[in-house]
Amino acid sequence: MWIALLFSSIRSITFNFKTEEPLTVLYHTKKVEINLGYACNAKCPFCYYYDSVITKSNENTLTTEQAKKQLKQAKMLGIQEIEFTGGEVTLRKDLPELITYAKKELGFSIVCLITNGIRLAKRDYVANLVVAGIDDILFSIHGHDAPTHDDLTKVPRSFDHILQAMDHANEFGLRVRTNTVVCKTNFMYLTEIMRLLIRKKVDNINFVMFNPVLQAKNIDIVKEVYVNYADAGREIIKAIQSCEAELPHFNVRYMPFCFLPGYEQYVTNMDQMTFDPDEWDNFTSFRIRKGSLITWLCLIPGILKIPYLPFVARYGFKAVCTAAISRFYVFKDRIKTRSCKKCAYEKVCDYLYRHYHDIYGEADVTPIPGKKVCNPAWIMNAAKIRKPGELPKKIN
Repeated sequence: MWIALLFSSIRSITFNFKTEEPLTVLYHTKKVEINLGYACNAKCPFCYYYDSVITKSNENTLTTEQAKKQLKQAKMLGIQEIEFTGGEVTLRKDLPELITYAKKELGFSIVCLITNGIRLAKRDYVANLVVAGIDDILFSIHGHDAPTHDDLTKVPRSFDHILQAMDHANEFGLRVRTNTVVCKTNFMYLTEIMRLLIRKKVDNINFVMFNPVLQAKNIDIVKEVYVNYADAGREIIKAIQSCEAELPHFNVRYMPFCFLPGYEQYVTNMDQMTFDPDEWDNFTSFRIRKGSLITWLCLIPGILKIPYLPFVARYGFKAVCTAAISRFYVFKDRIKTRSCKKCAYEKVCDYLYRHYHDIYGEADVTPIPGKKVCNPAWIMNAAKIRKPGELPKKIN
């Protein structure tokens, strides 16, 4: 009862904020992930579920019916887009069935999957997924050549396979996106990786800074893969400058703004994800995975930690809840340094991961001067790429 009363009060407060500023047209993401389980045919050291992959634990694997139940719940909660993730979802025999159920029975506008591309090297398999109803594939590619990529996945020829898979996806007219985890092994090759992906006609390129959460906390692994943000930032800027004329939609995730000065429009962190249609609705995803009671309990510290509450409240109670879950993650996993408090981006930044701070400290954190930014999506490109539920035009 007390939780219901608290959130009734919060809902009332959020709808009574007044502002003289015009309301910017931003679209709240309508996508959630359905994590089908942690089984995988690769062994990337930076994986969120590394321990489960290595031990082949199946404790978090959803049955077909459990997955369908989560899909139904997402539909009831107003979600328009589904992204199947794991582990490696293509290991599941029921994947085409789940895609068809989501797309054709429940009527989700866009159905996506995240994959290492190994199984999708077979054209017939991609064709089967197209028939099932897949719209969009997010490939995990971590190198510009076989030695670099295969060293990270621990699977020989995985680089050749993912390039073949991307060609098949393009052939069938699917939207092709990529994630590249930026780590010690590959950060010096980011320009080459970006050029490769442009040649492969990728529609959306994501550089994702390694983040030590969930099972990616083994200290030996962390030290092996964690790259200094200053070093990575210089290479990211070099890649952008080299390829900007040909660059498709591009973003960098989990990088404090101060390490990409002049290129802040490419940064998408926890606070920006609410307004990125290709990112997950953290509130609804959390609610599906954890249940309503735990979700509401986590919202309390999250709402108290939203530094831009007057801004996000103008987009309604759901936007406040999503921002609160994002801030809960920031509060739980990150450290705000003394320099962060002096920065113009203090209210809209993720700060430093605790593990990163333990290894590299805060000497490279340079506060950006200026008036405090209170709109988390004030400059981000991702907020302009498309409306939720609508695919952008395919790159030719």
